[in-house]
Amino acid sequence: MRAHRTQLVIILSSMLLAACSTPSIHEPLPDAARGDIASTDVVVPIRQSEIYVFVPRSQAGAMSGGGLLGALIDITVDKVRTSKAEDAVTSLRNAMVDYSFDTAFADDLKASLPQIDWLHANGFRVVRDVSNDGLAATLAASHASDVFVIAADYRLSNDGDTLMVTVEAAIYPNTDALKALRTGKVDDKKPASLFNAIYRNRFVFEAHVQNTGDRDRNMAEWSAAKASSARAALTMASKKLVPLMVEDLQRTHDDVAPPSTAPLTAVALPDEATDCQIVPSEAQCGKSGQLLRQDQDGSVFRFKDGSIKYLKTGNF
Repeated sequence: MRAHRTQLVIILSSMLLAACSTPSIHEPLPDAARGDIASTDVVVPIRQSEIYVFVPRSQAGAMSGGGLLGALIDITVDKVRTSKAEDAVTSLRNAMVDYSFDTAFADDLKASLPQIDWLHANGFRVVRDVSNDGLAATLAASHASDVFVIAADYRLSNDGDTLMVTVEAAIYPNTDALKALRTGKVDDKKPASLFNAIYRNRFVFEAHVQNTGDRDRNMAEWSAAKASSARAALTMASKKLVPLMVEDLQRTHDDVAPPSTAPLTAVALPDEATDCQIVPSEAQCGKSGQLLRQDQDGSVFRFKDGSIKYLKTGNF
């Protein structure tokens, strides 16, 4: 897939934007659901087939006074920026032509989710159609107790030094017993709306190469030795995020976000966080979070909205 737009930063934006408001990032699974799940279909929407560069939306139009002329300026600037970003990432894509993040991610899910006995996970499959209609058809075709939708997106920051993987996880009930456990608003017009999920959360992995201050040179760092750094980062992202999701899925309602008394740790923001209106998440835009733990590779943070970030220590 050679063309990406800023709107695709979160590939399930259609799910995130329902009606006139957005659902909370984290909705813990109701404790009662565990006894009502007989089977779970696992669906992994990944729109893209290759890595891309995040391109912040132009603000030039607003600076020129806005209006129609400003909008036309922004369209032109965004087009040029996107074209340059596509050119910059080409060498990295070519070096990774034989690497499949889809396969790595799906394999880790297949190995980990069956460890949750009460989930009864099966039917793992990757899908490309992440439109409302496509996801609605996927949900309607399932005969399981619920459908676990685990959407993934992976990209580089505009300057090329940051690699970020974002996973949106949501469980949609199929039985009357599970549907009865939904709280708050339900969106009957959009079956794949996150309002309809009985569990949801966002998980982010972030890693860096040494920032040279030049995008092409940063891309060369990721591309060197057959893209060994990029391959290692994406593989690590899957290995770190899947267990975090499995852990989070089993949290109780009393353990969904940092306690108000929990000490918070400052978290450095990637450059793309300046465009937080695209991804309104504390995992993306929060400046501090609860440090849950550290391992030999990095640190795990939980933000006030319940979302989770794994931040790789040091550079690849």
